[in-house]
Parts: sequence; structure tokens; C-alpha cells
Amino acid sequence: MTNDAHAIPPKQLRRLLAVLLLLMPLFGMAVDLVSPSLPAMATMLGESDGAIKNLISLYLLGYALGNFFSGFLTDAWGRRKLLLGGLAGFVLISLLPLWLPTLPALLATRLVQGLMVGTISVVARSVYPDVLAPQELVKMGVISGSMFGLGPIIGPVLGAYLQVYAGWQACFVFFAGSMALMWLLVACFVPETHFRRHPLNVPTIRRNLGEVMRHRQFIGMVVLMGAIYSMSIAFNTVGPFIIQSGWHYSPLVFGHIAFGLGCVFLLATFVCRYLVGRYPVARLQQRMTQLLLAVTLLGAVLSHIWPDSLPLLCAISALMFFSQGMLFPMSMGRGLSLFRHIAGTATALMFLINILMTSATSFLLSLLSVHTAPALLGVYLILALICFFANRLLIQPAEAMQEATARA
Repeated sequence: MTNDAHAIPPKQLRRLLAVLLLLMPLFGMAVDLVSPSLPAMATMLGESDGAIKNLISLYLLGYALGNFFSGFLTDAWGRRKLLLGGLAGFVLISLLPLWLPTLPALLATRLVQGLMVGTISVVARSVYPDVLAPQELVKMGVISGSMFGLGPIIGPVLGAYLQVYAGWQACFVFFAGSMALMWLLVACFVPETHFRRHPLNVPTIRRNLGEVMRHRQFIGMVVLMGAIYSMSIAFNTVGPFIIQSGWHYSPLVFGHIAFGLGCVFLLATFVCRYLVGRYPVARLQQRMTQLLLAVTLLGAVLSHIWPDSLPLLCAISALMFFSQGMLFPMSMGRGLSLFRHIAGTATALMFLINILMTSATSFLLSLLSVHTAPALLGVYLILALICFFANRLLIQPAEAMQEATARA
């Protein structure tokens, strides 16, 4: 087999792509599946809410590091071994909380789960350019994004039912079982696809990273992505304690709310694809950051009038998830288009910074006293301000300079 996009027979290629697409929802539900169980974990283990919230921040830290380093490793070592190794590692570490149901074991599990999912996701996405022609990659990108979006929709509902009927450890049984099944499918249907190996060259990696880091517009896009994604993580981190512990709703109520918010996010990605084909992307991005700031400001004000209003929290969160579905893919596409010659390095750095910002937000929420809806909506407002100023101070000036240079 060569590295030709048409070297794999059509039937084998369809099976390979089907297996990789089945992985995508599992990436998307790795946070959301656990969220409904966070209050129950705190109660059963006798730990504080803040300590349990670190299960999300540590997972995101591992995910960021896994994304970053595996991008370089897969180009040097190939796809299949890393993919199988990441899946096996995820299965084994997911069994640890069943044998050792303690907070340190849970924290270690979530960190390693993040590392493994970061590795699996980067390697799986790297297979597409190996086996598909350029014009087919765009179509697969749309399908892959939609499959990933199913994870945040299915995850909270599934996690809520697992919590209510089987307990929090059932989440880890599901993780282990689903990834073990995927290991078998990958072993049977995903061959090695990368043969033009690139040896790990530290000076080249350092030079490429420096080129990307010095680009103000790119950094603005990444900061915006990190802030907008941090909003949904804030809901997943704090929302279960507000809705379940504070307002005494069941995990199923939280699960169904999160399901609805996931549907809003998925709808927004389709709206985004429609609008970017008809309007200037820079203008859409500017308008969306302004709208997001206005909505979160209004929500912060109204939450002090109705501090215990579940409909208000759901409405503002839905508008926030819609903004995320618009701004995140828009910013990602614009950022990566700036470095098509070193797309791997740009992707690695983009998701490292993005997820590290999100992990830091989740960690801060575990330290601060964010136990009420007004406090959570205040967090939304701060993150919306970061989005607004990233666009205003980093992205727009760089765009204006490019336009001036083009006119000159």
C-alpha cells in the first residue's frame, strides 16, 4: 500500500471511515457523560464539591497535552499503533475507579483518560488526509464535525440515566466497554495509512511554533475559541451542583437540559455553515461576539432579579451554546487557514492553548465559590468580555493591517 488516497479498495475504505466516524461521538461525550454524576460522587466519596470539579479540569489538561504531543508523534511513528495504544490505555485506566473508588484514583483516571482521548482524536483525524482526496476531505470534515456533535447531545442524558439506575461507577464501565469495542473494530478494519514518516526534528518544531505564536490574528482566534468553549465547560462543571444540589432537581432533569443545549449547539453549526457562504466571515464573527456580550450582560442583570429561575439559566445558556456553535468552528477554520503550510503544528498549538484555557477555567471554578445561577452567569459575562476583546484588540487590527497592505 502507498500513501495514495485511492490505494485502499472502496469497500475497505468505507469500513475504515465508518469505524473512525463511530469514534467521534465518544470524544464528544467524555466530559458530558460524567457531569450528571458529579454531585453524587462528592456525596458518596465524602469530598467537597470543589475537589470533585477537578475531575473535569484534569481531564481537559490531559486532553490538551495529548492533542499537542501526539500530532508530532503520529507523523513520526504512524497511525495504527498509536491509535490502538491510545484505545487500550483508555480502557485500562477506565477500570481503575471500579477497583479503587477514591478521589486520587478518580483524578488520575481522568487525567490519563484525557491524554488517551487527545491522542486518539488527533491520530484518527490524521487518517483522513492519508486515504481521501482533497475534494473529499471537505465533505468528511462536515460529517465528522456532526458526528462529534452527537457526543454532547447523547452524553448528558446517557450519563443521567446511568447515574439514576446504576450509580456513578457505571459511567466508567460504559467508557471501558465502548472503547474496548472500538479497539476491536480498529484492529480489524483500520490498517496503517501513513508511510511518509517525518523524524522528530526539534529545531524545525521550535521554528514552526515560533512562527505561529508570533501571529496576532491566530492568537486572537485561539483565545476566542478558548473563552467560548470555557463557557460550556463552566455549565458542565457548575450546572450539576446548581440544578441538582442547590435546586434539588434530579440528575435526569440536568441530563435533559444538557441534551437540549447540545441540540442547540449542533443546530448552530449548521446555521454557521449556511451563513459563511453568504456573508463575510470577519463581519459575522464581529457581530456574534457583540451579540454574545449583550446576551450575557442581560443574563447577569436578570439573574439578580430572579436568582433561582431555571428557565432564565436555561435560556441564557442556550444562547451561549448557540454562540459557541457559531464562533468556535468559524474561528478554528479562519485560524488554520493562516498556516496551511504547517497545518499540523498550527492545529497542535491551537488546541493546546484552547484546552489549557478551558482547563484553567474549570480549575478556577473548583476553587471559587460558584454555587448560584448569578455567579455562573457572571462567569459567562467575563468569558464573553474575553471573546469581545480578543476580536477587537487582536483579530480586527491584524485584518485591518492586511487590508491596508493589500491596497498598497
